[in-house]
Amino acid sequence: MIAPRWLVWTLGVGLLALVLTVPLRVALGAADLERLNLSARQVAGTIWDGRIGDLTLGRQLLGTFDVWLDPGALLLGRTKLRFDRLDSLQGPLTGALHTGGTAGVEELTGRLAIGNLFAPVPVDSIGFEDTTILFQGGRCVRADGRLTATLAIRLGPLDLARGFVGKVTCDGERVRARLASPSGSELVEFYIGQNGRYRGWLTVRDAPAPVAAALAIYGFRPSAEGLTLSVSNAL
Repeated sequence: MIAPRWLVWTLGVGLLALVLTVPLRVALGAADLERLNLSARQVAGTIWDGRIGDLTLGRQLLGTFDVWLDPGALLLGRTKLRFDRLDSLQGPLTGALHTGGTAGVEELTGRLAIGNLFAPVPVDSIGFEDTTILFQGGRCVRADGRLTATLAIRLGPLDLARGFVGKVTCDGERVRARLASPSGSELVEFYIGQNGRYRGWLTVRDAPAPVAAALAIYGFRPSAEGLTLSVSNAL
């Protein structure tokens, strides 16, 4: 007859071995990344030492990432996958992906090219500095961190080379980001839900007539705040 302590020990070792060898692909499938419009060309390794090749957000290529499970979060009953982008023209990108009851990203630092996502709004890339965005039950429960944005083109006579700076906050169910140029006359604002749906605007306030005429060529239209170019995927 097997002693109870040996039975518990055997079951514990078996469970540990099972956890240690869980394929990363299985973990990502449980995370339901498709709901966030994320896909990958290749997924290899285990949850402790995995790699995601050519991760894509919509039509935008994000790069290839090393991925591993955070053991500290696992002890607290949470699933948190840390990631680190490998060689990329976009530079380093690090952070953690939360899945399960609480979903989102934590401590995201680096830059993402998003030119294919927000067209026709000409935001070329967004930089993240220790940014956390978490959802629970379809609602935003935490959003903080500093963002910067750069434009893909020069808008007529406007000098926006220094880009836009702002923060993210929770706004009901959604995440809200509001970024301003150094002068404060130009704004980039967007909302994102847990389902990946978003709405965004690029607004120029108090534009003189020559600037307004130039912006009209790019599709800017009069709005309550000034001249606005918007994008939406039906948030």
